[in-house]
Amino acid sequence: MKFEKLSEYKLRVTVSNDELLDCPNGDLDNFMSDPSKARRSFLEILDKAEDEVGFHIDNSRVRIDAKSMFNGDFIFTITKLIPKKKNIKKVKPLKVPLKKDDTLVYNFVDIEHFFNFCNFLKKQKINRLREFCKTINLYKYNDKYVLICSNINPTYRYLGKLYSGITEFGNFLTSQESVATMIKERGELVIGHNAIYISQRNFK
Repeated sequence: MKFEKLSEYKLRVTVSNDELLDCPNGDLDNFMSDPSKARRSFLEILDKAEDEVGFHIDNSRVRIDAKSMFNGDFIFTITKLIPKKKNIKKVKPLKVPLKKDDTLVYNFVDIEHFFNFCNFLKKQKINRLREFCKTINLYKYNDKYVLICSNINPTYRYLGKLYSGITEFGNFLTSQESVATMIKERGELVIGHNAIYISQRNFK
């Protein structure tokens, strides 16, 4: 769990997919569906935030915005609401740079799931994959097929659709370059350079 104090009145909390799975509720929908459990959980989060980054709510009302990321993480933005009648000095929020993933790694239980993903992209006309990233390699590692996408272009026009579609066929593994390098060293290269385009052209 990561705390970022954006200002005196705003806090960002990042919860990883693994941390959420460790919770009794299991996922974001279940986590938010029970108001009493969600309230207790957020009170615990606010207690931790007070200890770690000095974010105090001081019995103020708060607004909580939740966002699900493509890699399974969840971001909660907690805003302390101040009554309008109080003369509050404006505080300039801190600028926190967003982390941009340059490498993404997904795994598939078998080669058929990967081929089905490639056909899905073709049917949905999600093309121009050379604009998505520099290289797309498929490896076999630990009896699974692992897709490594390197040098990703964050302005690729179909980025959201591609991320949404791939979760229907494979599982997000990591965005760490060190893990991708380890898989390249220990795994077996199955299809190199542009694995998706080559699969679309040769396997239907």
